[in-house]
Amino acid sequence: MRVPVAAVVLAACVVVALSARVKVKTDVDPSADFKALKVWAWPSDGPGQVKMALTKDDNPEELRKRFEPTILSGVEAALTKKGFTKAAAGQAPDFLVAYFALVSTNQSAQTMGQFLPGSVAWGIPPFAQTTTSLKIYEQGSLVLDVMTPAKNPMWRGIAQAEMHRDRPQAEREKRLRGVIDDIIKEFPPKQKK
Repeated sequence: MRVPVAAVVLAACVVVALSARVKVKTDVDPSADFKALKVWAWPSDGPGQVKMALTKDDNPEELRKRFEPTILSGVEAALTKKGFTKAAAGQAPDFLVAYFALVSTNQSAQTMGQFLPGSVAWGIPPFAQTTTSLKIYEQGSLVLDVMTPAKNPMWRGIAQAEMHRDRPQAEREKRLRGVIDDIIKEFPPKQKK
């Protein structure tokens, strides 16, 4: 039986689209009150940090210099769209926002039989699982923390995605802005009444 070329192309497009997705998770302090938040600022000791766990030759400072301007402007634009105002010089903020960028390795593997039910009632003999597909890749994580002015955590948004160093800088910056928008979309959290 021949599989139509269009079906193969469609399947490949779905796999690429799924692998390009950004996973966003949030965590919230249930006792935090987000209704009074209007004015924000970066922490006085710096807006964020970059950590790398790839090789002994990692240079997180170089990565920070390259991407921090995009992170700062992206967060500022996303919070402005949400109706928050950045504190003017000397103005006390209602909350602080800090970022953490983490670069490490991750893996994705498939094993023979992993999608089969765990029962031999289907007539499939038990067999040892063997890896049929293994992919090791660089993973980037962007963490945005929202804190009280006393630096007590209120909310955290985390986005994780596969990194692509081979893409042009402009494309990576555009994707980073999209990731920031995806995180800020979840802030402030919907609170129960």
